[in-house]
Amino acid sequence: MKQLLRMVVSEEMEVKQWLLRFLWGKGLPGLTIRQSEMSLDERGLRHVSVLEDQLYNDLALIIETVADETLITSILLQLKKRLKHGQICVTNGLEGDKMNEHRYYTVKVYTKEDNTWFKKEEYEKVLLFFQEKNAIWTSMTKGIAGYGKDRVIHTQKMFSLSGKIPVVIECVVKGDYLNELLAELKTIVEEGTIFTTPVHLIENK
Repeated sequence: MKQLLRMVVSEEMEVKQWLLRFLWGKGLPGLTIRQSEMSLDERGLRHVSVLEDQLYNDLALIIETVADETLITSILLQLKKRLKHGQICVTNGLEGDKMNEHRYYTVKVYTKEDNTWFKKEEYEKVLLFFQEKNAIWTSMTKGIAGYGKDRVIHTQKMFSLSGKIPVVIECVVKGDYLNELLAELKTIVEEGTIFTTPVHLIENK
């Protein structure tokens, strides 16, 4: 079974670098690190992005990777010991016969900007694709660091125009449209990971 490992930690550089290298070294097939714009830490203190020093504001980092259950289970103990403060969550993905048992699903695509389907200047084309597939509230967010199947770590640098920045696309899809969306995504996403799991949609307006 595939699982989504999601961690929320402080932006402290040593934590970020350790996690990046640790997960890379353990063979996790891909990783995306995103930075929040504003966050509350474990003490309830607020942190806000400051434009002139955006990479070093001690904001919360969202770190996500998708891998086999056995691999994720094997590293959880080390992660818990290392993180003094933070949050670790694991979500089971859905595959096979159980794909049509729920009303709504979250779909997440982890990719990067420099592939033929997802270019910086073609965000609108990507959103149009999800719109045509009846996805709800589709969002695209950029990461500040990550790696994919090439095992090359890409990190956002200040003033960098790099085209290899990790990107996460997220949406909610009705069960009626899920199989069609996933089938087309599998043919379109040339490099990246697609993850889906059922959700309870509380409100949509």
